[in-house]
Amino acid sequence: MSLLLLVCSGAGTASADIVSTMTPSTASYNVGDSGYIDLMIYSTSADALDSYFAGVNIAGGTGLTFRDPQSESFLSDGNYVFAGRSSNVINMFPATIPGLGGSEISVGDFSEDPGSPFTPLPVNLPNAGSPNLLARLEFDTNAAGVFDFTLDPGSSFSDELFNDFAFTSSGTSVTVNSTAAVPEPTSMTLLGAALLGAGWHQRRRRRKATSESVAA
Repeated sequence: MSLLLLVCSGAGTASADIVSTMTPSTASYNVGDSGYIDLMIYSTSADALDSYFAGVNIAGGTGLTFRDPQSESFLSDGNYVFAGRSSNVINMFPATIPGLGGSEISVGDFSEDPGSPFTPLPVNLPNAGSPNLLARLEFDTNAAGVFDFTLDPGSSFSDELFNDFAFTSSGTSVTVNSTAAVPEPTSMTLLGAALLGAGWHQRRRRRKATSESVAA
């Protein structure tokens, strides 16, 4: 996993529990479609989150890959976990790094006080009823299959003293379907001509039958 690891001497483990979930833009796609997954986050005890570094992996083959580069539009979303205090936004740092041909992606950010450079401004995480957006990760499809998204176990969520919170996560799956064959233009033209010819043939037969009936 191409996850940026932050190493700080003396960093410990915070006591509370963070929960991360994933939601796809839809559960089913056709080959050639694009989509995204929303990585959501909440806490069981209002943890004060100061930074995160998360990795998301795709299993199922190369038929679905993370887009490179990402738009990173989630950074300006009002429900983003660090909305108004994102170090990436303030300092114009990239938030995402796709890797391994698009089969994985790393995403991370710090909180920062906009009025005091590099000063942490942690966020008290919401409960399960109103989770925050942690990231919106975009992907493209190019082959049929079932693809699984999971949070890398090396991910970390930390307070302002770089103590890591314990966390649990749930992944998600999507299905990519083969697109139905579209008739070639020439075939469609021939089909239309055949139907038109059959229609005129039927009309001529009816007109002939009517004329013979009148003559009789």
